[in-house]
Amino acid sequence: MTIQKLLAAALILALVLPCPVRSVWAQGQDVPGSAPQARSIEPEEFLRLAYSSASLQEQAARLAASRETRPEAKKYAAAAAEFRLGLLQRIETFARERGMPLPSVKEFEHQVILENLEPLDYLALSRRYAEIQIQALDQELGIYRAASRSSHKDIKSFADQVIPELEKQREDARTMFDAIKP
Repeated sequence: MTIQKLLAAALILALVLPCPVRSVWAQGQDVPGSAPQARSIEPEEFLRLAYSSASLQEQAARLAASRETRPEAKKYAAAAAEFRLGLLQRIETFARERGMPLPSVKEFEHQVILENLEPLDYLALSRRYAEIQIQALDQELGIYRAASRSSHKDIKSFADQVIPELEKQREDARTMFDAIKP
């Protein structure tokens, strides 16, 4: 089975199964012609999704930075790995200070994405990593935007601090993608 078929199967599962990740991510998407929904997110759900997303992106960045990839992908991945490590530490500290648990495993969709990225090399890895980054950052921004509408002040404040950083990451990911797309 090709990687594209595996990703399609994972996407179908994500669309068919009841999944809070999809509903929260979709709410933060900037879809032309549609009004954003005003759903907020509970602190435990936010931490679970944010931690899983940051973990996925940190592992994907380390993978892309450690392999022979296009220079644009390698440069972005090295910086993204450093950013992600710092964000994971901030999330861990935030959760620990509030006595909130963090997930011990990534969301299923995140694990599938990472597993399908691992066998790729050079141009295929560079392009797929760039695509993943744009998609993951868009989804992650949805999670953080939902958190910024939370009635829980700590979660709202944390999200409001991170959103500009994620927007910068997304801008840089788009620049990388534009440089290596077919």
